[in-house]
Amino acid sequence: MKLLKLILLALCLGFLTDAGAQTRKMLEFATREYNLDSLRFDSDSLILDYGCENVSGRRLTVLEVHSYCGCFTGEILKRSLAPGEKTVVRAVFRPFTLHGPQNRSLTVIVTDGQVQSENSLSVKAFVTRDQSEGEIRFPEHLGCGIRTDALTYLLKKDREGDYVFSFPLYNDTDQPVRIGIEGPSRLKIYAPETIPPRTRKEVRCIYGHAWLIRGAALSGKLRIRADDKELSPVTFEGKLL
Repeated sequence: MKLLKLILLALCLGFLTDAGAQTRKMLEFATREYNLDSLRFDSDSLILDYGCENVSGRRLTVLEVHSYCGCFTGEILKRSLAPGEKTVVRAVFRPFTLHGPQNRSLTVIVTDGQVQSENSLSVKAFVTRDQSEGEIRFPEHLGCGIRTDALTYLLKKDREGDYVFSFPLYNDTDQPVRIGIEGPSRLKIYAPETIPPRTRKEVRCIYGHAWLIRGAALSGKLRIRADDKELSPVTFEGKLL
């Protein structure tokens, strides 16, 4: 019984030691977040320096500075740090493709040879444009605040052998909009009845082609209404393979 107690005590002490190692601070940053307030999308790329110090008491190796998108990337100026040594994570924030509120982050992964530690660095900003988000993402205005990304769509053959196409409808207004869509009799249309404000919904269409011969050209037009008002049409085209 005494031997069993000693074994359990040793296991507990080992667990506590491991837990302490996992939570031990390795890098201390002077700042972990920048708040850039408002800036335009066509501003120059911004360089942000996150100064840090090795406070672990052991030599550290930086394994990776991981970015989650091309708009916010970074690198560390020195990858091996002696105890007490300082360096900088140099990040670049690129606002060109962004719009509206942004909260972007990097993860700095370091190790002392026994355990790893992750450190999160971030930047906040509000990116302004001359266009609304709806105009940027859905450049074709059909009318009544309803937008899409193109006026003509190509039929494609799916895994089931059907000829299909789909397209987005985006409600760029502050009110819900009722939608009605009509097309050729052989076209099955799956569309939303209502699109909430500032919301994208998908329209999916399947073309009945059993009566056509191989190589036949397919084309047609969709009539779209928003709150019973006629919008610009959307067309489709393709070829039976």
